[in-house]
Amino acid sequence: MPSRYHSVPGIVIGAALTFTALPALAQGELVVTSWGGTFQDASREAIFRPFEEETGIRIIEATGPSLARVRAMVESGNTEWDVVSLTPGDLLALAEMGYAEPLDYETFFPAGMLDDVVPEVIHPFGIGNFFYTKVIAFSTEAFPDGAHPQSWADVWDAEGFPGPRVIDAGDWVVPPAEYALLADGVEPSDLYPLDLERAYASLARIAPHVVKWANASAMPPQALVDGEAVIAPATLGRISALMDQGAPVDFVWNGGLLNFDYWMIPKGAANYENAMRFIEFATRPEVQARLVQIQALGPVNIAAFDHIPADVAAELPSAPDNLAQQVVLNAAWWSEVGEDGMTNLERNAQMWTEFLARQ
Repeated sequence: MPSRYHSVPGIVIGAALTFTALPALAQGELVVTSWGGTFQDASREAIFRPFEEETGIRIIEATGPSLARVRAMVESGNTEWDVVSLTPGDLLALAEMGYAEPLDYETFFPAGMLDDVVPEVIHPFGIGNFFYTKVIAFSTEAFPDGAHPQSWADVWDAEGFPGPRVIDAGDWVVPPAEYALLADGVEPSDLYPLDLERAYASLARIAPHVVKWANASAMPPQALVDGEAVIAPATLGRISALMDQGAPVDFVWNGGLLNFDYWMIPKGAANYENAMRFIEFATRPEVQARLVQIQALGPVNIAAFDHIPADVAAELPSAPDNLAQQVVLNAAWWSEVGEDGMTNLERNAQMWTEFLARQ
């Protein structure tokens, strides 16, 4: 498998009926807040600078996006950020609070453009930017000649695929509930609403073979390299980077868990029109194609693959063949509040604590 790169459902909104032509050059500025690091560097090259050249709008970069910081700005009446990249859970919470501006798709997006965008990333208050994924990774020293796990059921099959595992902790960013259920035979289309009791029963079965419950993204791939584990769910980017370095690891697309971040506009943003111009620009297929050839993320606009060489496209999480084998995580379900007043995420945290106490 080539390894050149490292690496909710939304409410589907119909394609815009009309498109209002906007001036080729606009005046003003725009504060865009993202995650820093290599993603910010790639965004600067592929999105920020080309946007400035096309529109004349100057981008001021900021980092450290979070629900708490957006909320504090809105509540103080001093919204300093215009466009923010946020996790699905944070975006959904801010929208529920009334702290996010609705996106004006009809005015700022060309007719038909949304038809090419993966429906799960389209929401009235945000649109996904790029996919990233967690995959089943394994040691090629432990499983040579293709005799490696191909599914979450195989990950749970310690007799057929012997050796220690590293599994994500239940209080980590993405709890292991989804793949515990997939391992237990739940079909991807039937995952939500998650049966957390069944998920924890599934985790109890694999627990004797788990040497570490991971609470950092670096832990699972490092455990594979060190020989501490032979199988682990890991982010595609870290595994691909290790493969590039010649490490004895590999992965399969089947059962990958896809996630994404949203572009959103905080309530009271000073430059709403410029923000919408930016979000439309960042969602264009040619712009998305430019970024994913710098950093191997998956474009949410599938038309981007018309602008990506086939050998590069084959390594991206949202390439049609790869996308069909994966599951898009449902952040909306995790943020739902039950009759007890707890969100599903809070309920999971409680169940994880109880699970650990039994081990």
